[in-house]
Amino acid sequence: MIRITSIACIAGFVAGGFGSSSASDSIPVKDSARENPFLVSWENQAYRIPPFSSIKEEDYLPALQKGIECQDQAIQSIVRNRAEATFENTVLALEKSGELIDKVSAVLFNVAAAHSNENLRQIEAEAMQMLSSQSDKVYMNPFLFRRVKRLKEQGYVTDPAQKKLLDDMYRDFVLSGAELAPAVQDSLKVVNARLSELGSRFAQNLLLATADYTLYVEDASRLEGLPADALQRAARKAEAAGRKGYAFGLDNPTIMPFLQYVKDAGLRKEILDAYAARCQAGSKYDNSQIVKELVGLRLKKAQLLGFPDYASYVLQTRMAKDSESVYALLDEIWPYALDRAKDELAQMKKFRKKEDGLKGDFLPSDWRYYANRVKQAEYALDENELKPYLTVDNVRNGIFYLCQRLYGIGFELLPDAETPTPNTAAYLCKDKDGSVLGVLFLDMTARPGQKSGGAWNTSYVEQSYSEDGKRLTPVTSIVCNFTPAAGDEPVMLTMDETETFFHEFGHALHCLFSDVPYEALSSVPRDFVELPSQVMEHWALHPLMLKEYAKHYKTGEPMPQELVDRIQEVRNYGQGFATTELLAAALLDMDYHTLTAFPADLDPEKFEQAELNKKRGLIPEIYPRYKSNYFSHIMDGGYSAGYYSYIWSEVLDADAFDAYVESGDIFNTKIAESFRNDILKNGGLYDAMKMYVKFRGHEPDPKALLRSRGLIGE
Repeated sequence: MIRITSIACIAGFVAGGFGSSSASDSIPVKDSARENPFLVSWENQAYRIPPFSSIKEEDYLPALQKGIECQDQAIQSIVRNRAEATFENTVLALEKSGELIDKVSAVLFNVAAAHSNENLRQIEAEAMQMLSSQSDKVYMNPFLFRRVKRLKEQGYVTDPAQKKLLDDMYRDFVLSGAELAPAVQDSLKVVNARLSELGSRFAQNLLLATADYTLYVEDASRLEGLPADALQRAARKAEAAGRKGYAFGLDNPTIMPFLQYVKDAGLRKEILDAYAARCQAGSKYDNSQIVKELVGLRLKKAQLLGFPDYASYVLQTRMAKDSESVYALLDEIWPYALDRAKDELAQMKKFRKKEDGLKGDFLPSDWRYYANRVKQAEYALDENELKPYLTVDNVRNGIFYLCQRLYGIGFELLPDAETPTPNTAAYLCKDKDGSVLGVLFLDMTARPGQKSGGAWNTSYVEQSYSEDGKRLTPVTSIVCNFTPAAGDEPVMLTMDETETFFHEFGHALHCLFSDVPYEALSSVPRDFVELPSQVMEHWALHPLMLKEYAKHYKTGEPMPQELVDRIQEVRNYGQGFATTELLAAALLDMDYHTLTAFPADLDPEKFEQAELNKKRGLIPEIYPRYKSNYFSHIMDGGYSAGYYSYIWSEVLDADAFDAYVESGDIFNTKIAESFRNDILKNGGLYDAMKMYVKFRGHEPDPKALLRSRGLIGE
C-alpha cells in the first residue's frame, strides 16, 4: 500500500473520535478520552519498537479508518496540484500517503497470525475488506494514474532508485485495473472485495478446524514408540481438558512426531485422516465452496485485466515471468523425485514385510513411520539422540555465531523491550561497526488455536530513510511452531526444525540488512524472496557448524563425531518423498491458476486426483504437502500461482552455496560480503536475476538443486 503521514490529519485524534461513520463503529470504545497509540509518533520509541502494551483491540479499526481518510486527503492534494508532475509531488507523495495504514496493518495482521482470538479474527476480516476497497479506490483513480503515466512517459526521472519506484508504481496501477473502462473497473472492485472476504474465511476455517479436533488415548501401550517428552505433553494436554490419558491435536509439532514414532498403525491412520479431512467437503468448517469460488474469481479477475489465466497475471512481477518457465522447472525435477520416492517406497515395503510380517496396503500414514525405522536400521540414527544437542537456545546461538562469522554482526538481548506476543524475546542487531541494524523478535513455540501453523518471518516496521538522510531501522519477527518444552527440559528441535530456524533467520537477515532509499523498494519477487532463507539451511547441519553449537544441554559436551557423521550420511535420505510432496503442491497450485475456463462443477478433491494422480502419476501413498481445502499458502497466504517459488529459489540457493564450497571455506567472509552487498541489502532495487548474476557471475544451474538433494550424482 502507498504511504503518507499527515500530522495535521491525525493530531488530537482519540479512539472512536472521528466524525464519519465507518465499519469500525461496530468495535466498542471503552475510553473515548484515551489517545489511540497508532496516532502518536513512534519515532521516540526505543529502536522504533511499537508500543504493544498500549495497543488495545478496539484501536485497530478506528486508526485504520483514520489512515484511509489521511490517504484520501493526500491523494486529493496530489491530483489537484496544477504544477507539472514530478517525482516528489507525485510518486514520493503517493508512496508516503499510506504510512498510517501500513502502521496499523503491520501490527494487526502480524499479531492476528501469531496470537489470535475470535474478536481479533473479526477485526482482521473487517480490516481486509476496508483495505481491499481502499486499494481499488487508489489504483483506479484516473486522475492519479494520469499523473503517474505522464511522468513515466516524459522520461525525466533518471535516478535509478526513483525510476525503479516509478516503474513499479506504474506497473501496479496497470495490474490493478487503472486502464480499464469504468464499468469493467466496477466489476473488478466487486471481485476484489469478494476475494478478500473469501481469503479471510478460508484462514479462519482452517484455524478453527485445526483447533477443533483432539485425539484422546487412554491406554499408554497404544502409544508405544512415542518419545517420552511428547508423551508428557500429551498427558498435560489431556489433564488440562479434564480427560484421562493423553491428548493429541493436529498442529505440526504434535502430529509429525506421532506419525513418525507411534507403532499403532490404526492410531496413525486415525490422526492423519483427521489432519487430511480438515475443511473437506461435508465437514464442520468446509472450505470446498470457498476454494471453488476463489479459483473462479481469480480467473475472472485475470481475464478482466486482459490475461488468459491467473498465473499469467501473477507472474508479471516474478522472476519466472511466465507459466511455461515454471512448468519447465517443475517438470524437469518431477521424474527424478518421483522415481526416488518409488525406490524409497519399495525399500520400506521390503523392510515392513521382513521386520513386521506385513504385506497389506501401504498407507500415507505409514510413510513417516517406516521411513524413520529404515533410517534407524540403515544409518543407526534416531533423531531423539540428536535433540538434546539441538535445543532452541543452542540453535539460536549457533545462528548468532554464523552471523558473526560471516558478516561480523552481533545480537544483544533486550530484556525490557516490549514484545507483540507471549513467550517472545527481543534482540538488538548491531553491525560490525557498532551501528544498529534493527530489532528482531523470536516467537518460537506453538500455541494451537491461537497461532497459525508453520513458520514465517514478518516485519512490524520496515527499513526506510528519514528526510534528512538517516537510515531508519526495521523491526522484524521470526515466528515458529516448535514443540513446547516438557517439564523442566528445554525446547528441543528435530533436524527439520533446526533447518527451519536457520531458514527463517535468512529472511530476517534480508530485512535487517535492507538499505533501500524508499520503503516500497524493500519488496522482492516472490520467487526470489526464498533465496536468502534457503541458502541459510546449508549451514544448519554442516559438520563445521555442528561443532560450534551442538552441545548437550545437560553436560555441555559437543555432539559426538559419530552422530555428526551419521547426520551427513542421512542428509539426503528421504529426498524422494520430500521433493515429491513439495512439487505436488507446487503443481497443484499452478494447475488451478492456469485454468483458462472455469469448470462449473469444480470439486477440489477430484481436481487433485485428476491433475496429480492420473495426469502425473503421483503414487497414492504420498499426499501432496497440502490438500486444496487446507492449502493456506495459495488460498489466503499470498502464494497463489507462487508456491513453486520454494523450488525455484532452491535452484538459486544451491548454486549460491556452491560459491562457498568452491572457495574451500563455508565461512568465506569475502563471499558473504558480496552476498550482502549484491543481494541482501538491495531489496527490490534492481532486477532479481541481475543481482544474482552480479553475485555469482552466471545464472543458476538447475542441476545444483538435483545434486544438493542427492537426486543425481556429483
